[in-house]
Amino acid sequence: IKDISLMTGIKTEDIISTLQSLNMIRFWKGQHVVFVMQDFLKKYMSEQKRKKKKLRLCDGKYLSWVPHAERKKGGGGGGGSD
Repeated sequence: IKDISLMTGIKTEDIISTLQSLNMIRFWKGQHVVFVMQDFLKKYMSEQKRKKKKLRLCDGKYLSWVPHAERKKGGGGGGGSD
């Protein structure tokens, strides 16, 4: 979770909260563990389709993002103002 936070710039508390709301996290031996089963993903996707909610899937080749800490080091990138 810490690695995800560092890579995305999303606070660990927000990641944990989101994973908990999706029942995708367990606390095991003093640590949070991401737990995702394939059937859970299939069920989630079918429920969203049944509710007629459009899933927004992104193709990574169209995304360009630099974490805030890296922008400070590299002198720019990622758009927006600091």
